[in-house]
Amino acid sequence: MRCGPKPQWEEPHKRYVAYVLCSTLKSLLGESGLMVLEFHLNKRLQGDMYEAFYENPHRFYQALRGFFGSGADAVLRIIAQKLMEDGHLEAASPQEFVKVLKNPGEDRWKLWKMFRLREAGET
Repeated sequence: MRCGPKPQWEEPHKRYVAYVLCSTLKSLLGESGLMVLEFHLNKRLQGDMYEAFYENPHRFYQALRGFFGSGADAVLRIIAQKLMEDGHLEAASPQEFVKVLKNPGEDRWKLWKMFRLREAGET
């Protein structure tokens, strides 16, 4: 499985966020685990899970919670910790990342700003 953005994703930040999320999930779940997660979340979202993560983080959270149940928050904390360790995410704690995803009122910009823009070729 190749982690990469859809060809129509022209925004460097969007491509970067999708790539690091995919790479992190692949690192944590393995290729087969990632394929299973993508299949089920794409089905629940009726679209691309990476697109949903970027465009509507709360919707992504709801789909993840539908798949993992009450374990979704723990999974997201693990993902956030890995993103932080790898230098892709600037958050006070993994819980801050989870809080933004869980809250439908949070501005998606808050989540985007957690990702290191300079890695995406932006300043």
